[in-house]
Amino acid sequence: MIDLHCHILHGLDDGSETAAESLQMAQALVRSGYRTIAATPHMVPGTTWMPSIDRINTQVAALNQTVKDNEWALEILPGMEIAIDPRIPDLLDDHRLLTLGNSSCLLIEPSFQQLPLGWEQVIFSILAKGYSILLAHPERCLQLAANPGLIERLIGSGVYLQVNWGSFLGQYGRAVALTARLMAVNGQIHCLATDSHHPEWHHPAKIMAAIGSLQKMIGEENLRRITMDNPLRVLNGEIPQPMIRSEAMTGSRKKRWWRFW
Repeated sequence: MIDLHCHILHGLDDGSETAAESLQMAQALVRSGYRTIAATPHMVPGTTWMPSIDRINTQVAALNQTVKDNEWALEILPGMEIAIDPRIPDLLDDHRLLTLGNSSCLLIEPSFQQLPLGWEQVIFSILAKGYSILLAHPERCLQLAANPGLIERLIGSGVYLQVNWGSFLGQYGRAVALTARLMAVNGQIHCLATDSHHPEWHHPAKIMAAIGSLQKMIGEENLRRITMDNPLRVLNGEIPQPMIRSEAMTGSRKKRWWRFW
C-alpha cells in the first residue's frame, strides 16, 4: 500500500518526537503492508508549524538511509499537510510549499469545524496554478459532514478526497465514523491514508481488521483503488480514478451501520 499522509518526521509538529520513534513508525508501517510513505508534517501559515523544505528533505534523506541500512522495503517521500489558508498562493510563488513526493499534488487540510471564508477562491487559485489538491480527512470537518452536497461540489471542482483509516476504526468518534462510511458507500473516496502520528497505532491486526470490514462494504477492487492505485496515480501526476459503483455498495445504504463494524 501507499500512504500519502503520515507524520513520521520528528520534531516538526505533533507527530514523531524523536528519530528513534520515526524509525519505530517506519517499521510498524512496513509490517502493516506499506511500501511507500509520504512524510507530511503540518504546514500552518502564520504559526510555528512552518517547516522549511530543506529541513524536511534532510530528514527524509536520513530516514531513507536508516531504512535502507535495516533492509526494509520502504521508501519515504517528502511532502506537507498544508492548512487551507489564503496565503497558500503566495507561499507557492515563494517556493515554500512541498507537493506530495515531488508530484503536482498538494495535501490540503481543512479545519475540523468549517472551511474558512473565501475557501473557494483559495482552491481555485491553487488549481489555476497547475496544481491538484488532495483534501485531507474531509470526514473530520463538521461542515462537510453536515453537508454531503458540499462534498460533491468539491469533487466536481476537481478536488480529490483522502479519508483516514482511523475514521473507520472509530478513532475520532461515532459521527466521523458514520461520515466516512457514508462516503465509502457513495464512492466519494479517492485515497485512504493513515494520518499516523505515533507508532502504536500501526499494529498490523488493526489494519487487517479494517481492511476486512471495508472490503466487505466496497469490494476488493475499490479497496485496491484507494490504497494502491490512486495514491500511485497521484504521485505520478495522473488523475485518480473514481470508485466503482456496485450493487453491494448501493445495498449497503439500507443496512444498519453496526452490521459492518
